[in-house]
Formats: sequence, structure tokens, C-alpha cells
Amino acid sequence: MFTIFFPAKDVIRNNRSWLFLAASVFLICSVLFSFAVPAANPADEQVFNGQFDQLMGMFDFIMDAHPVISALLIFMNNFLSMVQMLLLGVIAGISPLLTLGLNGALVGVILSLTADQGIPLLAVIVFGILPHGIFELFAFFLCGALGLKFGYHCVASPLPGMTRLQSFRYIWKEAISILPLTVLLLLLAAFIEIMVTQHLLESFLQQP
Repeated sequence: MFTIFFPAKDVIRNNRSWLFLAASVFLICSVLFSFAVPAANPADEQVFNGQFDQLMGMFDFIMDAHPVISALLIFMNNFLSMVQMLLLGVIAGISPLLTLGLNGALVGVILSLTADQGIPLLAVIVFGILPHGIFELFAFFLCGALGLKFGYHCVASPLPGMTRLQSFRYIWKEAISILPLTVLLLLLAAFIEIMVTQHLLESFLQQP
């Protein structure tokens, strides 16, 4: 019988290698850029600091809104990023690869600049990233994984026993199947970031 959706757990299990690849791209870029900032020359460092200040300005604008509005803004930003990775993944997987890499690089830069301020990185990771990041990063890696899979099997090599068009339809069906889970994870992450992470981080930073 024809079904519209696959069980989400089956999609996750069948794409573990793609999940690992997506997470690896993100983590490698995070590590590389965490070392790149201290090693950068003064001109490059000014660029990093300028981009960091812009990011913090946007972050402050979101945080100054009503908590529910702030959470929804974060959710929409993250959701659009996930959809973009999926929709544009068919273009040789370039969009998800760049999105994974750039977001990993951004995290690496932020951690490096944070360390320069004398703030313990472990505390930033535990209080500022993990509470919401567990949900947000899993959704991010899952969409990135399917985006990369789109690019490979719709351009380089179709799925075994399928044409490229059939491969596209099959992977698209997988993407639609995990969309409700992605929305749930991103909503949960957004509200945890506003309601929990923000206060944990503020409490830590205010300690003498």
C-alpha cells in the first residue's frame, strides 16, 4: 500500500552515515575556526570582531522582545535555514554543505572570542549551548544529512535500483517524514533557549 510518510525513527536509522557526515562537517569547521581567530592577523581579527558585534546586536534585539516573540523569531530563523538546506540540497549538496560549515565556523569563532574574554569554555558549552543545542543541533544535522543525501543521489549517483528522479522522490518522502519532528525539536529548542538557557548563562556570568 502506498504511504505518504516513513516512520521518523526509520528515516533516522537508515541515514546514520549521513547524520555522521553532517555532524562531522559542522564540528571540523568549529574546531578549525576556533583556532583560526587567535592565529588571524589584526585585519582579519577586526573582521571577525565586526561580524561578532553584528551577531550580538541581532541577538540583543531578539532577546529584548517578549519571550514568546523571541522564541518564535529564533524558531523561524532556524526553520528557514533547515528548509533551505533541504530544498537546495539537490544542487549537488552545496547549500547544506555550506550551511553546516558556516554555522560550525560561527560557533568556533564565538567560542574563541568568548575564551579571549576569560570566560571558561566548558561553562559556556554547558550553560549556553547544551540546554537547547541538544534539540536544535539534532534537527540541524538531520536536515543537513538529508540535504547532502539529496545532492549526492540526485546528481552523482542514484539510490541502488532507482533512477535519479525516483531517488529524488524517495529522499523527498524521507524529508517530509521528518518535518514534524524537526518542527517540534526547533520549537522546543527555541523556547528552552529563551526560558532556560538565557537565565542559566546570565546567572553564571553574574557570579563573582
